[in-house]
Order: sequence, then structure tokens, then C-alpha cells
Amino acid sequence: MASNRDKLYKSQLVELLKGGFAPNVILLKEFDYTKAGIILEGLHFSAWILLGHIHSRHDDFLEFMKNPGAGKETWPEAYWPENYQTKTKEEWETAIHNYKKELQEMIDLVSDPKTDLFKEYTDGKTISWAALCVLHHTGYHIGQLKAIGRQLGVW
Repeated sequence: MASNRDKLYKSQLVELLKGGFAPNVILLKEFDYTKAGIILEGLHFSAWILLGHIHSRHDDFLEFMKNPGAGKETWPEAYWPENYQTKTKEEWETAIHNYKKELQEMIDLVSDPKTDLFKEYTDGKTISWAALCVLHHTGYHIGQLKAIGRQLGVW
């Protein structure tokens, strides 16, 4: 049976995975997809590339969270999409939908009372570690996306 401390930690982790005070899905939905392919001077990525990179890392960590004892590499070399621009609004919306779906899977795993967030698996990694990596990595890149959006007049 989960303690009150476990329940509190899980609920706070879920809140942060969603983006805390600035929910990631809302920010992505607000981003003007026609500007998602613009690469600002001095950067090597567009908002579309960032979303693809975030998605790739989500896949890596979600795979670990679903099957933590498999011994799969939890932090493989970074994937950066070569295609810097979405072709259609539907493609942008599908990418956001997939992000949201993966995020919900992670949230469901973290929230599950049967999930032991602190059981050590491969190389001492835990489900809690994976969730914290996701929120840290995603938060970093969502911040970049927000800065790009501000420069492009999205917000």
C-alpha cells in the first residue's frame, strides 16, 4: 500500500511532467505551425526539430519505464530530425497528439499505485529517475521553443 508520502511524490511528479505552471501541451498547441519550421540565426533547430527531438527522448524513456528490466540503453545518442519544417497543420497537430499520448502513458505508469518508483533496475536506474529525466529534458527544450515563439511573435 502506498504511503501518503508516495502519493504526494507521485502527484507532484505528474504535475511537473505536464509542465507545472506552463503545461507543455497547451504551449505546443498555441504555437503557430506556420512558424514551426523557422530556424532563427545562431540556432541549429526549429520548433519542429525540437518537437521531434523531444518525441525521440520520450520514446527512449517510455520504453525504459514500460520495461525497466530489459537492459536497453536509456540514454542513446541524441536524435535530431533532419526535416526542419512540418509540411501541414495536420502533421504538426499529429505530432502534438503523439506527444500528449506518450506523456499520458508516462503519467499513467508513474501514477499507478503498483509502480515502485524507486526500485533499482539497469545501472541503478529507477522509474523516478526516468520521469525526472523526462521532465528536465522536456522542460529545457520547451523553454527553447517558448523563446523561439517569442522571437517569432507567437506570444
